[in-house]
Amino acid sequence: MNRPDEELYQHRIAELEAEIARLNAALDSVKADRKALRDQLYGPLHEDDLTTEDEMAEIMRDYVPGAGAKFFADLGLLPNKPA
Repeated sequence: MNRPDEELYQHRIAELEAEIARLNAALDSVKADRKALRDQLYGPLHEDDLTTEDEMAEIMRDYVPGAGAKFFADLGLLPNKPA
């Protein structure tokens, strides 16, 4: 690979890494804002209320994709598809 291409790639990589860092900082800010709003609305979240890994594994083991849509369809709450 010739030198100018390598320098161009390194420059682009540096730009992308800076963009990733900026986006991660923005994401952290949004997460903090959402947590503050959630705590304001519902009160602080206690560790006992969080789902454990074992509980989440059990939930996902029993999860059936589309079950929610089938439930609403059985109730007649889904819009009809256009013909």
